[in-house]
Amino acid sequence: MDCPELLKSCRILLVDDEDGFRDALLRRMRKRGVTMDGVASGQAALEWLARQAVDVVILDIQLGDMDGRDVLREIRKAGGEDPAVIILSGHAYTDIALDAMRAGASDYLLKPCPVEELLERIETAFEQVLERRAAQ
Repeated sequence: MDCPELLKSCRILLVDDEDGFRDALLRRMRKRGVTMDGVASGQAALEWLARQAVDVVILDIQLGDMDGRDVLREIRKAGGEDPAVIILSGHAYTDIALDAMRAGASDYLLKPCPVEELLERIETAFEQVLERRAAQ
């Protein structure tokens, strides 16, 4: 599956402290034509977002330096362009998913997830971002 046409203009940031997973996902997504950058920590993500506009953040819930939900709360407090945030987790804990959704996550996925499914979720999240921006 190639990159959906809509996603060609989407700016995506992947936040995951597992180097192997992050690098593999970046390679797979770029191979499909998706523009995606990656960082290895919550702090690096917040610094990135302070410098660059992003449409969708794919955020691991368990990071070495911060809990992903804390990163999500900081993203929401910062305001700005208010990117969609898709939470990734290696564990199927309903309470974590619910907490993340209450904190403002757009979606929640278990990892590893099929790239095609992630592309669909990113596209849906980006559509919501574009609709929200158009309404402002």
